[in-house]
Amino acid sequence: MAEIYLVRHGQASFGADNYDQLSSRGQKQSLLTGQKYTRCVKPCLVFTGQHKRHQQTLDGFKQGLDVVDVDLPAEWQSPQVMSGFNEFDHEQVLFRAYPELADKKALALELAKHERPQSHFHYLFQKAVERWISGQFDTEYDESWVSFQQRCKDALSHVKAQVLAAEGVSQAWVFTSGGPVAAVAQAVMGLSDGATFELNENLANTGVTRLLFSGSKVSVSYLNSIGHLLEKPEYVTYR
Repeated sequence: MAEIYLVRHGQASFGADNYDQLSSRGQKQSLLTGQKYTRCVKPCLVFTGQHKRHQQTLDGFKQGLDVVDVDLPAEWQSPQVMSGFNEFDHEQVLFRAYPELADKKALALELAKHERPQSHFHYLFQKAVERWISGQFDTEYDESWVSFQQRCKDALSHVKAQVLAAEGVSQAWVFTSGGPVAAVAQAVMGLSDGATFELNENLANTGVTRLLFSGSKVSVSYLNSIGHLLEKPEYVTYR
C-alpha cells in the first residue's frame, strides 16, 4: 500500500499587494507541520505547485524536519514542480462575477463599507464560485471548473504513476492549495460540487490529507488533519 500526503500551504498574505507570500504565521505553521510529521517521512517523492506559497511551505516543512535532526533524502532538495497542483485563479473567478470590483481600490472601498470585511469578502467569493462552477459562463474564464477538476485528477494520476515506477519508494508529499486538495478529495470520495466547495472553505492552512492507494484503487485515510497545530490554537487559520 502506497501513500500520498497532500499539504495545504501555510497562511498567505490576505489583503496584501502580493497574496502569494506566506505570512509569519504561515511560516511557523509550516515548521510545526514538519516537526509533527517527522516520523511519517519515508523514502519518497516530493511535489509542489508553482506558487511561491507552496514552495515556501515546503521550505518551512523541511526546517521542521531539521529541528528534530532528520537526514533529509535527496528528493526533498529537488522537488518536482507541477502546474497541475496550482490553485485556480481566484482573482479571475471573483472579478468575472463582480467586474466593478476588479480595481483593488474599488474592492477595498467595498469591503470597508461593512462591519466585518472578511465575512463580506467570503460572501462575495462564495457567490462568484457558484457562478464559476455552474458551467453557464465558461467562455468568460481562462479555466473552467470542469477543466480545473480534470487537471487536478491528472496531477494525482501522475504522482501515483511516479511512485509506482520509483524503486524502493511508497510515499509522496505534495505541497499545494485548498482547491486542488478539495478537487482530489472530490474525485476520490465522489463528492458533489457543492460539497466540494464546502470542504474547500474548511481546509485549514497546513492541514494534511493522507491518501492510500494500491493499483487503481485510492482511498482517503484522513482529511484536513490539524493535530500539529492544536497545541497552539492561534495557528489554526483558514485564509
